[in-house]
Amino acid sequence: MDPSKFTEKAQEAVAEAQATATRLQHQSVDIEHLLAALLAQDGGQGLAARLFERAGAEPGALTEALRCELEKLPAVSGAGAGQSGGYVTQRFNQLLVKAQDEAKRLKDEYVSIEHLILPLFDESASTGTGRVFRQFDLKRNAFLKAMTEVRGNQRVTSANPEATYEALEKYGRDLTQLAE
Repeated sequence: MDPSKFTEKAQEAVAEAQATATRLQHQSVDIEHLLAALLAQDGGQGLAARLFERAGAEPGALTEALRCELEKLPAVSGAGAGQSGGYVTQRFNQLLVKAQDEAKRLKDEYVSIEHLILPLFDESASTGTGRVFRQFDLKRNAFLKAMTEVRGNQRVTSANPEATYEALEKYGRDLTQLAE
């Protein structure tokens, strides 16, 4: 895995996943930590939250359900607890590989937020992410439709593509707010 082939926001999410696991005193970093980091980006207004909202899930409720799943994970206490460096699970590593595969399939040059999310739809119902996705009836096809609406036909060819998604819509919304 080549971190330089991840967009800035994807790199931030991976780093924040580790920080979240550390804050919660979890011994390992797993995909639930990554999903929490993705949903929290830009104060809960980032690309992941917008995509999930368009796919039919209210981001705040999704975040709350995920927080409940994270609370179920065992916390480690005692000497050395809370230090960074918890191990990354096999599931997390597999997700990163699948995200790279998604980027290649979409003919993108970088792994971005949406590539990190797409493999989550393959999670078993016995996992925290699987339970949350089923609770909100999140489906891959609805997410892909939302992704197409937001991304259009753009390919990920830079380290910061998320800033260009919905650029005209954001610009129009900003002008509308100024006019009010």
